[in-house]
Amino acid sequence: MSLAPKITAEDARVRWGDPAVAIGRLVRACTPAPGAWTVLDGTRVKLWPVAGTGADDHDLAPGQLRVKGPLALVGTGTQPVQLGDVQAHGKRRMPAADWLRGLRLGPSGAVLS
Repeated sequence: MSLAPKITAEDARVRWGDPAVAIGRLVRACTPAPGAWTVLDGTRVKLWPVAGTGADDHDLAPGQLRVKGPLALVGTGTQPVQLGDVQAHGKRRMPAADWLRGLRLGPSGAVLS
């Protein structure tokens, strides 16, 4: 029998250049603990499961955010994913599209790292 190593917080950091499928699996594997996360403007943001869009919006660079109607999309290494709920540090959990609208992003959006 072999034991897997413990998943650390650094293991749970989302790398947006990875394929969408790998990102979805990482987020699901780390939910609820230790919790998948990313960084926006120096602030850690916790992520809940993401969904594939099936869209071919390849104009989003890895980590680039965009609100498209009721969807909060972020670019990956392959195709965009739809963010579910997010929780900024010190804030409550909320739908990602609502969170992004509250950030008042410019037309170019923002980039997660």
